[in-house]
Amino acid sequence: MRPLLRSLEVLSILELVSVAVLLVNLATVHLRPVTAAIGPVHGALYLAVAVTALLGRDLRPRTRLLALVPVAGGVFTILNVRREARRPVAAR
Repeated sequence: MRPLLRSLEVLSILELVSVAVLLVNLATVHLRPVTAAIGPVHGALYLAVAVTALLGRDLRPRTRLLALVPVAGGVFTILNVRREARRPVAAR
């Protein structure tokens, strides 16, 4: 897998985990320290995924646009990155 795709995959998984932690916290005990700690981390991860997808070379427009979707962007990006990794080299 190309380094760009691997980076996007890792960032997307981390973003997905951070949003899951925030949603579980919201649905259960809603501890403010958890929100205060994970909220900025999630925001930074979201921006990292978005910027990496927008500025990365040889990515399909679909991958770039779906990386910008709030909350579900991590899932969409993981799926698209795996599709991009299976693409033949000549199509890139």
